[in-house]
Amino acid sequence: MPKGFALILSAPSGTGKTTTCKILREKLPDLKIAVSHTTREIRNGEKDGVDYNFISKEEFEEKIKNNDFLEWAEVHNCYYGTSLQSAETPMKDGYDTLLELDVQGVETLRKMNYPGIYLIIFPPSIKELEARLNKRGTDLEERIRQRIETGKKEITKYKMYDYVITNHVVEDTVNAILAIMQAEKFKVSHYQPTAPDIEALLNDGTD
Repeated sequence: MPKGFALILSAPSGTGKTTTCKILREKLPDLKIAVSHTTREIRNGEKDGVDYNFISKEEFEEKIKNNDFLEWAEVHNCYYGTSLQSAETPMKDGYDTLLELDVQGVETLRKMNYPGIYLIIFPPSIKELEARLNKRGTDLEERIRQRIETGKKEITKYKMYDYVITNHVVEDTVNAILAIMQAEKFKVSHYQPTAPDIEALLNDGTD
């Protein structure tokens, strides 16, 4: 069975990543999710083990010591990390896997030359980003300002990614991601011979 590939997705807080990923999962039921671990507090409507694995700071630091994470970072005074098991196991079984990472996580994977499709979602504007964060109503004004400043820095790191999508309409954003994933499957690097004679022809080293 061919190995699945990693879809590595980032977006500034308030861009609409959560909604985008929810719709993406509905359209691709076989897409596996590498559920991240975090030490931040659970928000209204979130489910432990579905949106994140919510654990204590002490538990997180123990996992760091045990090298349980593919990558991890501290963002807004909270830890976030992707476990090796949640990322690698589904792909070994042939499933494409979604990794929702911040910029620090992507920097770590790029330094490792970790294979995957790297995609970042932008807001239509910083003004719209601020409006969405205010509308969400989950953060104090000081925290919103902090998230906006962090978002600005994240946007400037776009060259680390393979694709950039501006999230004007979430359905359009999801369709763009689906198109990218479909195109990636036809890359030469992902090709799997469909018959023994073709495989033999490709393996004999002739042009």
